[in-house]
Amino acid sequence: MLQAEPIFDIKPEHGEGPIWCPIAQKFYCVDLLQGKYFKIDWKTGEAEAFDVGQALGVMALRENGGVVVAVRDGFGFFDEKTNVLQLIDNPPEMDVVETRMNDGAVDPAGRFFAGTMQYSGATDIGKLYRLNTDHSWDCLEENIYIANGQGWSPDERTYYLIDTMRNVLYAYDYDLETGNISNRRPHIQWPKDEYPDGMAMDSEGGFWVAMWEGSKVSHFDAAGKWVKDIAIPVLHTTSCCFGGPDLKTLLVTTSNLNLNEKEKAENPLAGRCFAIETDMVGAIEPRYKG
Repeated sequence: MLQAEPIFDIKPEHGEGPIWCPIAQKFYCVDLLQGKYFKIDWKTGEAEAFDVGQALGVMALRENGGVVVAVRDGFGFFDEKTNVLQLIDNPPEMDVVETRMNDGAVDPAGRFFAGTMQYSGATDIGKLYRLNTDHSWDCLEENIYIANGQGWSPDERTYYLIDTMRNVLYAYDYDLETGNISNRRPHIQWPKDEYPDGMAMDSEGGFWVAMWEGSKVSHFDAAGKWVKDIAIPVLHTTSCCFGGPDLKTLLVTTSNLNLNEKEKAENPLAGRCFAIETDMVGAIEPRYKG
């Protein structure tokens, strides 16, 4: 099994939501429950940290600059110069205290998708939301345990969503013009004791899935057939993205959440980011157009 190596000096408590900016050659990831995100220069390794003030599930870059975020209280925008979080009007689930935003992604038309989950993940009260470019939002799916990795096929006709506690990656028919999803079906199904978390997609429509409690990232081809595993020397891998100058470097986030003292001693690198060179080119992530 191939093995990734630690990269950068940051060590989030619960690293998630990695994204790559090919223009600035910078890597971003969130420290979810701490409500922070990091921006790291690829060449120098210099890291900047930004505190948004509440649990930060996922973020994305905006086409006109800045970042869009999915936080505990819903969707919003964060200004790195003023360190101010501005929520959209009437954000979803602001008054639902037992849930928070989790993972998400930007669709090929520039809309921002993000899903919610109960803090414990014990019941399926999570929902999937779409933030449109005019800052309105729609609820697209309900009865999700933990909304995790998301992405689109290269032909833009299929949307994918992981529900961790159902051990499944779903495929949906996708209408790019409206942003609507339909015809849900399992695309990859794992055993009950394997927990898919965040993921990246490559330029050929393949899936690179971080496995919570799995110490690995699993690569599947576009049809959902297993190709190989990449070993990550920590228990909890959380998500990944493609980056580096040629978009062939897989960058992986991890977590030291929910580890007892023995497990912490056995996982000294938990929370670190990891990198491994691949033979695949990653898909360029779209930017939010709102």
